[in-house]
Amino acid sequence: MIIACIPAFNEGKIIRTLVKNILQYVDRVIVCDDGSNDNTSTEAKKAGATVIEHEKNFGKGAAMRTLFDFAKNENFDVMITIDGDGQFSPKEIPKLISPIINERVDIVIGFRSNKDEMPSYRKFGNKFLDSMTNLASELPFRDTQSGFRSYSKKAVSVISFRTNGFGADSEILIDASRKKLNIVEVGVTVSYNTGEKTSTKDPISHISEVITSLIESIAISHPLKYLGIPGMLLLIIGVGFLIWSISFFNEVRFFPIPLLVSAIGSMMIGTMLLLMSVVLYGISKIKIKN
Repeated sequence: MIIACIPAFNEGKIIRTLVKNILQYVDRVIVCDDGSNDNTSTEAKKAGATVIEHEKNFGKGAAMRTLFDFAKNENFDVMITIDGDGQFSPKEIPKLISPIINERVDIVIGFRSNKDEMPSYRKFGNKFLDSMTNLASELPFRDTQSGFRSYSKKAVSVISFRTNGFGADSEILIDASRKKLNIVEVGVTVSYNTGEKTSTKDPISHISEVITSLIESIAISHPLKYLGIPGMLLLIIGVGFLIWSISFFNEVRFFPIPLLVSAIGSMMIGTMLLLMSVVLYGISKIKIKN
């Protein structure tokens, strides 16, 4: 059985058509209405979707987590996730299903092959977020922010994420790569002019939200590399400045304040980073065991 999951917020104008089109390629559609204040739920139900409603708007990640939790109790072979804004074409769903059914792949990312048509500010933001996600996951994904994906039952059962906002797309891939799931990409096209607003947040808020989530993931997944090494370097620099300050004092009998402040500051920050790296390293080991 193939199921499709749609996180939706205020998509009442398009959700009925979207659900009907998706049902041509899947057996069942589940919509999570994330606290919409329009008729999203009603329109989705009329189109034949199973609807789960949030009392208020928690964010895309919260809606995705609700959909994943729902799917874990269902009997299915492939789960498709697709954004509710109508940018992705349901006609391309078979592209995402085939690798899981025929090649035993765990996750298929529909990477937007026509990114050249993307508005410049979004293109820049996506490239930056792709780079950060790949830094955290150590895998060369071309489109980490695509919401058009497919998952095997195994992937849905083992993936965990806690980000409520747009950072969930990245966190899912980071967690999947840590758990050694097999991830591939297939090219899909996307329409950037649907006639409707396709984002519930301004670009700066969207990117900031994802970056915050990614920094947290990177710090926890590689604390010794990204916190411990800089901390050690700052500590060494601080000690160097302190020796220089003491040497200067021995010659002229007074401390050079700028050097002394630099020494103390560097050593304090370095020590804090080192301690944080050790604590986060312990947390990461506990998470892996669990």
